[in-house]
Amino acid sequence: MSDRIPPEVFVDILRQSFERGQDIIFTPTGTSMLPMLDGKTDKVVFSPPPEKLKKYDVAFYRRKRTGQLVLHRMVGFDKNGGYVFSGDNQYYYEYGVGEEDIIALMTGFIRGDKRHETTELSYRFYIHKMMLKKRLRIFALKVYRILKKPR
Repeated sequence: MSDRIPPEVFVDILRQSFERGQDIIFTPTGTSMLPMLDGKTDKVVFSPPPEKLKKYDVAFYRRKRTGQLVLHRMVGFDKNGGYVFSGDNQYYYEYGVGEEDIIALMTGFIRGDKRHETTELSYRFYIHKMMLKKRLRIFALKVYRILKKPR
């Protein structure tokens, strides 16, 4: 028997829990947030979204085109004021995510028996280290493509 519920039901449960002042603990699937979140073992703590996300917040949102639910890191703003998101384990960016698309904010995660909050100094340090490594990987990939291009 599967522990999965339809996405719409999950979103309704999230919103109802937030209205009651409760946070939700959820096990995500996928690999886009590796190495921070392992979809097989880690859990995330969702809270209601703030009015405005801050850079590097991890948000749970719905893609406009496909309706798919996604958990990614907000890495900036686009020209039109929308959010730009990317998974920690991805090289592409998703532009144009709006406030109306944001369903929840990740305020913590659970690895093993230990709960970590996104306000912890070690977590903030991890984010900055991870984003630097990501920028360096993207730069190296661009250089590689230029050098590999047939002449």
